[in-house]
Amino acid sequence: MISWFKYPFVRLLIPFSVGIYLAFSFQKIMFERKGVCFLLIFLLILLILLALVSIFVKNYRFRWAFPVFLFLTLILLGYSFVEIIDYKLYINDISRIGNDPECYFARLSECPSVNEKSLKVTLNVFAFAENDSVKSINSKIIAYFEKCEKSLGLKYGDCIAFMTSPEVLEKPPNPEQFDYKDYLYKRGVTHRAYLKSDAWLYMNRNESNPIYRFSYRIRDFLLETMRGLGLKEEEYAVASAILLGYDDTLPHELRQKYVAAGAMHILCVSGLHVGVVFMVFSYMLFFFNDRKGSQRVCKQLILLTLIWFYALIAGLAPSILRATIMLSFVIIGNVINRKGVLLNSLAASAFILLCVNPANLFDIGFLLSYTAVIGIVVLQKPISRIFYSKYKIVNKIWEITSVTIAAQIATVPFTIYYFHQFPIYFWLSNLFMTPISSVVIIGGMILLLVFFVPYINNVIAFFVSKMIFVMNFGVSWVESLPFSIVKGLYINELQFIILLLMLLSVLFFVELRNKKMLFVMMIMMCCFLLVNIYNLQRQRHQKEMVIYSINNATAIDFIEGKRHVLVSDSVFFKDESAFSYNIENFLVSRGVFYGGKMELLSEDFDWNFVKKRKSVVTFGEKLIGMSDGSDFFKENLSYKISLDCMIVCGRKRQSLTDLLKVYNFDNLIISSDIPTYLADKLINEADALGIKYHNIRKNGAYFVK
Repeated sequence: MISWFKYPFVRLLIPFSVGIYLAFSFQKIMFERKGVCFLLIFLLILLILLALVSIFVKNYRFRWAFPVFLFLTLILLGYSFVEIIDYKLYINDISRIGNDPECYFARLSECPSVNEKSLKVTLNVFAFAENDSVKSINSKIIAYFEKCEKSLGLKYGDCIAFMTSPEVLEKPPNPEQFDYKDYLYKRGVTHRAYLKSDAWLYMNRNESNPIYRFSYRIRDFLLETMRGLGLKEEEYAVASAILLGYDDTLPHELRQKYVAAGAMHILCVSGLHVGVVFMVFSYMLFFFNDRKGSQRVCKQLILLTLIWFYALIAGLAPSILRATIMLSFVIIGNVINRKGVLLNSLAASAFILLCVNPANLFDIGFLLSYTAVIGIVVLQKPISRIFYSKYKIVNKIWEITSVTIAAQIATVPFTIYYFHQFPIYFWLSNLFMTPISSVVIIGGMILLLVFFVPYINNVIAFFVSKMIFVMNFGVSWVESLPFSIVKGLYINELQFIILLLMLLSVLFFVELRNKKMLFVMMIMMCCFLLVNIYNLQRQRHQKEMVIYSINNATAIDFIEGKRHVLVSDSVFFKDESAFSYNIENFLVSRGVFYGGKMELLSEDFDWNFVKKRKSVVTFGEKLIGMSDGSDFFKENLSYKISLDCMIVCGRKRQSLTDLLKVYNFDNLIISSDIPTYLADKLINEADALGIKYHNIRKNGAYFVK
């Protein structure tokens, strides 16, 4: 039997997380005040029953009652917690304002992120003007400012008035596409606004949190200092990301190289960086090591202060706060001199972060951080014992590799489920990246401390720059190796949960030496294989056509079994980023990521299961028409081609009356590259002729089975 005595916060965290998950999964069930009140009353009754059980029930037969009531209470507590927060968000939501206000009043709740053509920032809308009166509100929106001298002067805490009504964020138009609306909703954001330079005014007010304001000012000062000391381009971008958590200047190509090499965690200020800072200052305070009592506590408190100061100068970003809170609990565990408390300290920090923001449970950074640390804590030593050499250098290399392997084992379910890929050479890149990045972090910290000392600052800046160059070169080399990253991996939600249970059983077996966990692991493995077999059988018999919703482009997919043909116009054909963002995840989920061909709309083709000749596609027993306005029909044909559906695409003028001279169809699909005015005209014609229609731009992707 598992003893939870050493892990009280683990015992609290698991059911509390289950409650949060259920609340977000069934978030539309309880939004009314009565529902929340009923939930809280029910929670109070459970707590009273829990107390009564613990006081009066002494019979050994009822020993299960206390943990059962505690488990249910914590599930309900997590559920209630989310409902209360969501209720506040709901009643303060900007969409509940009746008429369009004259203007809105908002403050910048973060530093603006500068893009090529715009500035992106989260606004806290605190009031709106309506009928000569100002009413309070509490809502967050994402704002995109037109890039100009006026918007570039905005900073954290500035108050503005804007006249543009925010738009409701929309669900992704394509299947399996990243759900940006859900991502922002879990952060309390439901709307967005595009603000041109003449659509907003600066109110000459700054209402900011003094701690965050001080943090941002220090960070901006240090960024300018690094640039002034000669760090440029990629070296500056990497140094900004590693040392201060500022990745706005990081090139997309370089970011992808780090991802492919399995070293992206190095560019995110997280546990590694805070740990290095902790280690360096711990060595610097060596004179406290042989002391006892209050001086030992003093050392831990100094270290606690220093890591929080580092978090402050790094901008107090979520990833930094997460790592700092995590390490703070470990330090507190050292202060109270508790052995074997590390996992409990990690659970305590996660519990507090979930109480502050329950949506952290769905934050991939949060999940990866904690699972990687737990994997290292539990699995690293058993893995390192697998191999031993009489040479110290070999043992050191294996020790670093075992840390990387432990972290990857713990995070692999999340990597596959969220990113559908796996870096093969993660062990190789981390073998040299871990020591080099540690040197860069230490050198960078020294640079930021002695930036005002002439000559010395330039020497250290030169050294840091060259080390970053070596690091970038190493990452590029690993990324260029054959099969450096495996893409197209897919598991559904059920398989993801099974993998998590399998991972938990492994962790419990290693940590608690409970042999029953091996049995659980084998059962989970069998379940995973059965689900995988079912998915493979479903993929073998799949047959469907999908018309995607791509901005100003046409893309149509024909899928049969493990094969597919993607037909698109020349605009989409050349745009790899549009393919990756809109379509890639869907192809991975259907198991056809590697089994496809691409064809141009303007060309004829014959791929056995799908053929195109001129404007007609044969897909199994279905005939699909495609019209881009290139053909003109003046007279009715004596024999018309009967179609299952007609796809209208392109920017040329088209008329259903002309199309019906050649084709018979009662289902019209309007592609997303059709101009709005032309789409409206076609819809009016379809209504008059009694033809069903689907507007891809407005209604999203369309499936034909």
